[in-house]
Amino acid sequence: MEDRARKLIEEFGLDYLPEEFKDITDEKHIYVRRGILFACRTSEDIIKIKEAGDFYALTGIMPSYEKIHLGTLAVVESMKAFQKKSKLTIVLVADLEALATRNIPLDVGRKYALEYHIPTYIALGLDPNKTIFYFQSDNVDLQKIAFDAAKEITLSEFRAVYGDVNPSRIVSVLHQIGDMLFPQLVKPMHGIIPVGLDQDPHIRLCRDYLKRTRVYNFKPIVGVYIRDVPSLDGQGKMSKSEPHKAIFIPEEDYETLRKKIFKAFSGGAPSLEEQRKRGADLSKDIPYKILEFILKDEEQLLKIAEDYSTGKIISGEVKEFLFEYLKSFMEDFKGKLEQARELVRAKDIILIHSKDDLKNIA
Repeated sequence: MEDRARKLIEEFGLDYLPEEFKDITDEKHIYVRRGILFACRTSEDIIKIKEAGDFYALTGIMPSYEKIHLGTLAVVESMKAFQKKSKLTIVLVADLEALATRNIPLDVGRKYALEYHIPTYIALGLDPNKTIFYFQSDNVDLQKIAFDAAKEITLSEFRAVYGDVNPSRIVSVLHQIGDMLFPQLVKPMHGIIPVGLDQDPHIRLCRDYLKRTRVYNFKPIVGVYIRDVPSLDGQGKMSKSEPHKAIFIPEEDYETLRKKIFKAFSGGAPSLEEQRKRGADLSKDIPYKILEFILKDEEQLLKIAEDYSTGKIISGEVKEFLFEYLKSFMEDFKGKLEQARELVRAKDIILIHSKDDLKNIA
């Protein structure tokens, strides 16, 4: 585990992933093998999940933009790491949250989700026969949990966790708590929520609510934390708010994609001579870091790491490899996206509206 990950675990009061973590994941998935899933809240609950033998994995779609970027791909891949062994795999569309916090009308959010986001998640490898989708605006049952949470969480706690709060933020957070716990209306079992560290406040507040509710008998949810896909300039994580520093799925203009990659922050030396002599610093090199998230071939990644860190290959060669790999990835993805769209149009996906719908599936 890299030093930064260790520092983050200490700073956020997280736990290292216990040995039992491998028993609830697809061990062959690159995110498990490469430590991209690197921490949890809490290890004790992961041990309980292994003992219980069942859990659900859940994530959400924010339908505020027509594309996703590599940071969202990391969430989808993390869900895939759990899908083989999870009792339920649930992807919710946070259309109410998009309305409250991003001013996205419900009909626009639904259009984005049905035409792009849901097909994208399927095209990226979530099994449509095992993945359950729902829209927040359709699901009255999760709102019952949200209202119970509203009477158990104080305004002072909201401020302590989020700083300045407004009504839209409060409503959004309460619905997120409802989402994370909704599957347990059918059967109480632990939930695994793969998230970036910026989502940890939601995990903590939800876990605090679980200790107080007198209405429900829910089991704890577990946050499993994903390393951030870095911004192309090396400053923070990739974000759709800075499109010139992000790689989107798909990228339509390959010349623009190539320019983005070749402008990415490099861990190479200032001169060719120095780079050949001492190699690149892989801990700082953004193209290499991105390859860790997307290159499936383990031997190929190890070869690049060895050659790049010893100066056998240089920054331009790694960037060219990344560009060609992404170009091929995008072409393959576009074909899969059209197939997934056909599934959605034919209503050949699992789209539920309530706990009763979920009960009939679970």
